[in-house]
Amino acid sequence: MRGSKVSGSVLVAASLAEVWGYYFEPGGWPAWVDGFGQVEASDGYPEAGGSLRWRSIPAGRGEVTEHVLEHEPRRLHRVAFRDPESAGELLTTFEIAGEGTLVAQELDYRLRRGGPLTWLTDRLFIRSQVGASVARTLGSLKLEVEELAGAK
Repeated sequence: MRGSKVSGSVLVAASLAEVWGYYFEPGGWPAWVDGFGQVEASDGYPEAGGSLRWRSIPAGRGEVTEHVLEHEPRRLHRVAFRDPESAGELLTTFEIAGEGTLVAQELDYRLRRGGPLTWLTDRLFIRSQVGASVARTLGSLKLEVEELAGAK
């Protein structure tokens, strides 16, 4: 099966430095990463070549492993990921936009198992759920960062 792609973006009313800093703060991840439970292991994350292993909430993805492919401070972060059901890449970009920061994510994934109708299941059911997850993550990131930035 060829991969599927979903994307989303959000304008955060905070500086690039504030958004970038919060994005990589593990203590904040449960508040904004959709389905995030806890970090299991981290080695050199978020730098290129680093890895992160985390576990989702019980109703989530299970154990997720990320390997950092690219990390350009205050510009982009690209990881390869794998969980029990899917694998792919997540590209997150950061860009100054007026007095705020535009954060965009592009998730390219493929299902790891399935039969001859996997493509149809993905198109009819899974892709919309993955897209909704990206939207929830970005929306929650916006709320969290703006709340912290406003508290300063």
